[in-house]
Amino acid sequence: MTIDKAKIDDLIPKAYEALQAVRIAQNGKLDSGYRGQIAAFGAAVSMGSVLSAIAFFSEQGSSEYGRDKLMKAIAQIIDGCRGTLYDYAAEKKDAAKREILHAAIALKLAMNLYEWEKKGKEGA
Repeated sequence: MTIDKAKIDDLIPKAYEALQAVRIAQNGKLDSGYRGQIAAFGAAVSMGSVLSAIAFFSEQGSSEYGRDKLMKAIAQIIDGCRGTLYDYAAEKKDAAKREILHAAIALKLAMNLYEWEKKGKEGA
């Protein structure tokens, strides 16, 4: 699968806004733990099933970070995604994989536009 750098560049402003909209970024700051979560999501999508990666990251589980917020942010970035990211991927099947990876990469890059802090559950 090829990555479209121009498409990712176009998505960065939407990703920047999505980070604020889902409250991953607040007051110009973003918890550094989200960087690892979005990287893990991208790897899970690249190496496995899109649906299984979304299902895993849609639940908080034992993670101290709101992984479900990442799924909401990615859904907000993708044009045409009107419901949940899982519903979108289930409908579009493999065609959604590239769009979801582009959105995840744009989200990770947009995170660099915020000041990083480490707070985890205690500061949330």
